[in-house]
Order: sequence, then structure tokens, then C-alpha cells
Amino acid sequence: MSKDKFLNPDYKPDKNTRQEIENLHKDGESLSGIQLKFADLKNVKLVNADLSNADLTRSDFSGASLYGVNLEGASLFKTNFEGANLKSANMRNCELLGADFTNTKLNNVNWGKDNIMINELEAEEALAAGDLEKAKEKYREAEDIYRVLKMSLQAQTLGEDTGKMFLREMIVKRKQLPIFSPFRFAHKVAHIPFGYGEKIGHIMYTVFAVIVVCALLYGIEGVDYQDRILGFFVEDLHQYGIWTTFGNLFYFSVVVFSTVGFGEIVPIGPIGKSIMIFEGLTGGLILSIFMIAIYKHLMDR
Repeated sequence: MSKDKFLNPDYKPDKNTRQEIENLHKDGESLSGIQLKFADLKNVKLVNADLSNADLTRSDFSGASLYGVNLEGASLFKTNFEGANLKSANMRNCELLGADFTNTKLNNVNWGKDNIMINELEAEEALAAGDLEKAKEKYREAEDIYRVLKMSLQAQTLGEDTGKMFLREMIVKRKQLPIFSPFRFAHKVAHIPFGYGEKIGHIMYTVFAVIVVCALLYGIEGVDYQDRILGFFVEDLHQYGIWTTFGNLFYFSVVVFSTVGFGEIVPIGPIGKSIMIFEGLTGGLILSIFMIAIYKHLMDR
């Protein structure tokens, strides 16, 4: 049996389409590029099938066995995957707007590099070309897709994948905001140092950076330590050495950041006191975010 008729954009699926498609796959035929708009493919068995660049707009794949299927570049606009098995599927550069992933098995799906959907890529291209309206429209589409996938993945307790989709959702939401708006700035602050609470590595780097920078700032004005001034511009620096001095300042910074507050080292001027207030408040906030991030990863949401 030839697949030629399925390559015709004007092909109209009928009651025999599902069986014919299954037979083609069983015979080892590639299904790349087939045109199956509005096809009724309930419970179809296409394990490891090649459906790349296929047009499956509004097709019904509910209950389908699609393990390892290659859907790269396929149009899946409003396609119904309710209850389908899409484990280990390749879904790079798919059009997923309006697709139904209710109870769909989505373990180990390849969504593409950094889980970026084609709608977001198209938005970037439109933005580079100066078409702001199209860019916003594509960003909105991408946000809808990420949100739907996030909810479906979360329902399956796939915590790591849920976090990745949440991160993409927040990024495209930020890109829809005016460039110089305070909300966009707040989004950027939440993204770079904290990864929106999803990237533990980002948070740990931020913790270390804040502690080191504050330790250096304390050394400018100096702090009171054991009846002497500890800093980078005092005479005691030559006696104790820069590394000993920095080590003590680093210790003080950790104590302030963690809000322990032993009290054996105290700031002596307005600069040190201001830095101490900033670090204490920031430390409490960052440590809270850090604990939440660890909890989400360990408990798989």
C-alpha cells in the first residue's frame, strides 16, 4: 500500500484511515509529511512511528499508543492527545497551540533545546525584524503552551519537567512586558539570581556572591572586632595580613547573611550598618527561596 494519497493536502480522512495508517507503519513505511487534518485516530498504535513534519491539525489521538514517536516539526494545532502515551516522543519544533494533553503520558519527551517551543522562536524572529505586534502574539501563544504543559506534567508529578516549563512560561511572560517597566525589572531579578526558584545552582551562586561582596564592603569602613578595627584600610592589616582580615570579614558576612547575629563583630559606621541591614534582609529572603527550591526538587512537587 502506498502512502501517496496521505501526502495530498486535500486528503479527507475516512473510517478506514486509522487502519491504513497502522498498516503502513507495520510495513516499515515512514509517515513523515502525511496530511491528516481532522482524522479520527483514537487508540491508534504507532509506537516509534515517524510522523515528522506531518499535519495533524485537530486530529483525535485520544488513547493512542505513541511511545517513541517522532513528531518533530509536526503541526499539532488543537490535536487531542487525551490519555495517549507519548513517552520518549520527539516533539521538537511542533506547533502545540491548543493541543489537549489531559492525562497524556509525557515522561522523557524531547521538547527541543532548552525546552523552547517554536512559537517562542518565531517571536524572537519577529522581534528581531521589528514586528512587535507579531512578537507579542507569538509570546502569548508560547505562554499558553508552556502553561498547559506545566499543568499536565505537574498532574503526573514530573517535578523536574514541570519546573522547566514553568521557567519558560515566566520568561515569555516577562518578554511581553515593556522593556523599562518595573515589573519587567522585577522579573529579571527573579530570573538571573534565582532562576524563578527553579535553579538551585543559580541560588547558590547568588548566596556566595552576596556574602563575598558584603565582606569586601565591610572592609572599606571597617568593623569592630575584639577591641580593634578590622578592615582593609587600618594599620592592623599589616600585622594580621589581608587573608586573615578577609577571612574574619567573610565570617562576619556569613553570620549576618544567615541572621544568626553572634554580636562579637559589629559595624562602626553608617556604611557598615547599611550593608548589614541590606544583607540581613536579603539573606533571609534568599535562604527562604533556597529552601523552597530544595523542597520542590526533593519532593518532586
